[in-house]
Amino acid sequence: MRIGELAARVGVNIQTLRFYEREGLLRLPPRTAKGYRVYSGTDLERLRFIRLCQEAGFTIADIRDVLETHHSLAAARDQGASWPAARGRILTTARKRLDMIDEKLAALSQMRSEMAALVTGLERAAQNTCPVADKREKRPRA
Repeated sequence: MRIGELAARVGVNIQTLRFYEREGLLRLPPRTAKGYRVYSGTDLERLRFIRLCQEAGFTIADIRDVLETHHSLAAARDQGASWPAARGRILTTARKRLDMIDEKLAALSQMRSEMAALVTGLERAAQNTCPVADKREKRPRA
């Protein structure tokens, strides 16, 4: 399949696919005699996996690491070798991402509390006062 078809099937634009190629997440595909990129079903599945990782909050660097580790796992499986180290690397990457998500959730929770207080203040405030300015004036100065 050509680049436009691949992009449409996954719901990304062509520039995104080119970016993934430059970043090494997606292989550089063979080209036709006229220079068109030709993608396979394997490329489609890899792209879907990349998109799932992004939706889960993984960065490009995380995805690259997971893909490399996945490749190691597949090679180990094909050779009948054990794969605990590769599995451990994926688990470490996922735990780091989970910690970052928890930090973002805490920050968002704090922001929500502050915004809710602002909304409540605006709803209760007299029409000629600003709760934000009132809040600044009430803070002790250092």
